[in-house]
Amino acid sequence: MRTLTLAACAAIVLLCARDAGTQPPVFELRGAVSYTTVYRFDYNKDGHRNPVRFWIEFKARPAVGAEGQPGYRPESGSIHYYVFDEEKQQRVDKWLEGFGMLNHDAVAADHPATNIVISGYTATFEAFRMKWTVVDGGPGFAADTVTVDDGFRKKPLKLYAGDLVIAPAK
Repeated sequence: MRTLTLAACAAIVLLCARDAGTQPPVFELRGAVSYTTVYRFDYNKDGHRNPVRFWIEFKARPAVGAEGQPGYRPESGSIHYYVFDEEKQQRVDKWLEGFGMLNHDAVAADHPATNIVISGYTATFEAFRMKWTVVDGGPGFAADTVTVDDGFRKKPLKLYAGDLVIAPAK
């Protein structure tokens, strides 16, 4: 009887381990790309026009499982705009104050991305009432693409630096 109990326990452990190992990985989009060349911008109104690039950062993970079921994880996604000072090699805080007319906290906040779908190396989602398509073309930015569809036309963003990665979630 003891041997039968041990064998049953071992079988249950092996079946659970096999089921846990067959879960497909959850892929996510992460990374940032510059959508401008280097500009001279006096972002802090000190009279020095610093060399900067404008960047957009993506984080997107689709939902896993069915809502209300064990193991369900809701989707999470955001878009974040920022400015990077090429001379100082750092992100710029309060960069919108350089424009003197925009609410920095509203524009520079994380903006939600919804309806996230990742298939292969392509991620689609909605943000700012527009449909976005992001393709990870491999290391670096040269083969990556970002296309925005505002309902009237699809417009590809010109990319100048960075990298977008679609890979198993960390």
